[in-house]
Amino acid sequence: MGNRDGAGASNAQIAEVQRLATALAARVRYAQLVQRPVYEEQINALVGAARLLDEEKVPWPPMVEEVLMELAKSLDGSEAPDPAGEGA
Repeated sequence: MGNRDGAGASNAQIAEVQRLATALAARVRYAQLVQRPVYEEQINALVGAARLLDEEKVPWPPMVEEVLMELAKSLDGSEAPDPAGEGA
């Protein structure tokens, strides 16, 4: 789609996205460990970085993959019972 001017991101840009995404994933993991909130903006930023890496055909950093998979599992597990269990 329209943002790319026909050329992919440079190696330095990809490396910076990977670095920043890993740092954010580490913050999210820490927040989870100390039972602090994980903000929607953080999740959106991680998903955005993962999408960009996918577009460039670059694998996700391990910490990013781990945190996103864990978030997806927690969302699946915590949202499924809510509608049926409301008012029980």
